[in-house]
Amino acid sequence: MSDSGSGRLPQQDGAAAAAPSGLPASRAFDLNDPSQAVFRHRRLWCPSVMQCAGYDHLNRHWYVAQTMYLPGDGVPWATRVRDGDIAVTKLSADGATKVGRMYLRGFGHGAQIGVEPTAAGSPPFLWIEYDSQAGPDGEGFGSRICRIKYLGPPAGRPPRSFHWNDAADRAALQFLDRTPDPARLPGPGATVTSPRPVVDVHHGRLLVRFARNGQVQCAVWALAGATAAPLGAPLAHRAGIFQPRVPQGFCLYGSYLYVLEGTAYTSGGPQNPDDAGSAFITRLDLNTGGSVRALTRALKSLTYREPEGMNIMLIPDPARPGTFRPRLTFGFASGEPGAREANIAYKDALV
Repeated sequence: MSDSGSGRLPQQDGAAAAAPSGLPASRAFDLNDPSQAVFRHRRLWCPSVMQCAGYDHLNRHWYVAQTMYLPGDGVPWATRVRDGDIAVTKLSADGATKVGRMYLRGFGHGAQIGVEPTAAGSPPFLWIEYDSQAGPDGEGFGSRICRIKYLGPPAGRPPRSFHWNDAADRAALQFLDRTPDPARLPGPGATVTSPRPVVDVHHGRLLVRFARNGQVQCAVWALAGATAAPLGAPLAHRAGIFQPRVPQGFCLYGSYLYVLEGTAYTSGGPQNPDDAGSAFITRLDLNTGGSVRALTRALKSLTYREPEGMNIMLIPDPARPGTFRPRLTFGFASGEPGAREANIAYKDALV
């Protein structure tokens, strides 16, 4: 089943953005739909666990975020984690070829990114956390969000490294702060913490998930407006959404938020037929608040198999040339410590 669209971004309706009015009801991904593999066992530039992946459908490239770690450069792992240094690997559509890379220093953990394609032959923009702050456990997480241009050189050339607080780097990245203004959000709460962005290209929207007033909340804006100016009043807002025990990623499609949670295998994995894993996907209706949660056994034969990241992948719709149909994609890290691999699965049935 498909939900086709042009893939082009609609213009923001300024009147609609003035106050939350909900989202047009859309079809939803069927969580009982059997999962398929996009790719398995792909190595990234760094040996660390993948955190999230997003897809540029206009150029057919993946962008995968992970903690930056280069064992030969003399910088300890703990330092990279504390400082919030991220590596972004550009992969071919099947994940088999490392096309390029860039390093983002001081940005955060990279647990959730949004990919905003621009045009065929042109690099996309990435929506990502920045201004990393280390917690008591020594891990750095971004405290704000931004939109930056992907500027990784092709494979075979030295990578480029950027720091969010360097003026020249910000200019090169066309850096835009897009942290939500709590004064423009409905309800009480003077601060927004732990904001994380994702992009729904098919419907031309940006969703930011954050903590505020002691709750997990999310808000949605028109993407065209969010690229043109700082975030104002959202199109939709929901407070008190559930907090997964081990959140591993989320994405937006239409009027639904999808959340991935879970840990790596703990009871033998594929060697133990009773170990079903703990990877769950929850579908939340942003208009009504209703939710459905389901265990996923996707890519169950992987060793380690830690769920990591969600996003929407658009692929050409053969039934309607020039349009695209969506896949709900979600990742898993596999392999041994120091040699982790990236894997991505998908569901595409809609109800």
